[in-house]
Amino acid sequence: MTTLTLFAERLAQPFLLSWGLRRAGLCFLLGVIAAFSMPPFGLFPLLMLVFPALVWVLDGTRVAAQGDTRKKALGFFAVGWWFSFGFFLVGLSWIGEAFLVEADVYAWMMPFAVVILPAGLALFSAFSLSLASFVWGAGPNRVVALAVALTLSDFVRAHAFTGFPWNSWGYAVAQNDSLIQLAAYLGLFGLSFLVVLVASAPAALLNGKKEGRSLPLLTVCLLLVIGATSLGFWRLNTTELELDSVDIVIIQPNIPQSEKWKPENRNRLLPGYLSQTRDALADREAGANPTLVFWPESAFPFLLTQEPGALAAIADIIPQNTYLVTGGIRSGYQGEGNPVFYNSVYLIDNEGIISDVYDKVRLVPFGEYLPLRTVLQSIGVDRLVPAPSDFTPGFRYRSMDIPGIGPFQPLVCYEAIFPQTRLEIAERPQFIANITNDGWFGESFGPYQHLIQARMRAVEQGIPVIRAANTGISAVISPLGDILSQVALNSTGSIEDRLPKLLRPTLYAKWGDWISVLFILGCVCLLLVFGALLPARRD
Repeated sequence: MTTLTLFAERLAQPFLLSWGLRRAGLCFLLGVIAAFSMPPFGLFPLLMLVFPALVWVLDGTRVAAQGDTRKKALGFFAVGWWFSFGFFLVGLSWIGEAFLVEADVYAWMMPFAVVILPAGLALFSAFSLSLASFVWGAGPNRVVALAVALTLSDFVRAHAFTGFPWNSWGYAVAQNDSLIQLAAYLGLFGLSFLVVLVASAPAALLNGKKEGRSLPLLTVCLLLVIGATSLGFWRLNTTELELDSVDIVIIQPNIPQSEKWKPENRNRLLPGYLSQTRDALADREAGANPTLVFWPESAFPFLLTQEPGALAAIADIIPQNTYLVTGGIRSGYQGEGNPVFYNSVYLIDNEGIISDVYDKVRLVPFGEYLPLRTVLQSIGVDRLVPAPSDFTPGFRYRSMDIPGIGPFQPLVCYEAIFPQTRLEIAERPQFIANITNDGWFGESFGPYQHLIQARMRAVEQGIPVIRAANTGISAVISPLGDILSQVALNSTGSIEDRLPKLLRPTLYAKWGDWISVLFILGCVCLLLVFGALLPARRD
């Protein structure tokens, strides 16, 4: 046994204790530390400490199980739950801000929301790690098992129920301009696998008498790091960005969420938008480049099509060759004349005519609709967005066509956090318009995380993103993820820029999440070839 192994085993001793509160606390602490690898902090090197420690905790759970498969699976479940609970409790703490907007009504719900949601999301990792327990041995294969398990957890979390892929592990490197380029080749979930695999690799140094078998795994991880870094750097520095002949104007009104829906403000908010837009368009030559103006999500505290004079007032300030893209609440009817409401995006021309409307497909639970309404309303729980009834989801993700410019894909608010919003190549848009609010979340790091996820969508598909947010952060994002211009959080302002041209379809744009699956399978096969998954000692 080498000196390195003796040192590593001594280092790991605290993790090899029998299961109990001490280990639960340790797992929780590791999850809390891991949360700081995510935006806006982006301390990715922390994962190089957290994931090896997590592997050693799972090693201790395996040893404590003494060959009892059921006990081992339950132990892995508990480790995964406590770790992920700490991770989500810190990483999603910004959700509590939404309950303070109308504190007199909703503040009592805040402790439940900021605890129950992380507790529920932690179940995905818990179940994934319990499955990993069946292949968890004493060799380096356990590092691969951890990477596959946590990636599977991210993927299922993005699709199950309403889906919520917030802070998937791939976002840990999303603030690095070179490494985020890998999303164009691997997708978010392929990037998540790479992050966990590489960050966990040091744990392979502790393999008892078989420590020599860690060399193939470490070699493959080193090659992946070199290859990934080089590929990202190459794409970033060899891809030439071009600007289209379309001018972009984004209005960020910075209306506090507590003021946004007050009836007495209905006659104040629209004139504010009109004034900001008029000022932003003042220096523009009439009949020059086509121009697109963007207002944020649910811009008005009224129904646009039912407010006398609203569309005429918009037409008065929109010059020729200009279109307005704005969020707004839309009403309609279903069934036997039952009124329904949609969170929509309107495309309006310079004559005040609505050319097209997109209805938000993926609604926010507890915000735009209340799940288990009968049960929850009986204990005083209601949705946060004031509306006569729950919102109704739209039919499907689709593009909207702007005459003389081309198609764009509208994504309302948190729809932009889902990779599966990708349209097929035949429908590929010129840009993505992320119309959002984020005023619910104040000065927290929620808006920063939301912005980073919009950047990821741009890189994945090679499509620019135009982001219009009520309180920020509004931005023009290039198809390489560069933020070309922005308005700071909780600031009033506007952006006047040019629309970047989209790039050729990326691998992810062509294949979607299948490219992530192929990458993960390819890595596992490569490790097999290198001998990293030779038969390991089992319980």
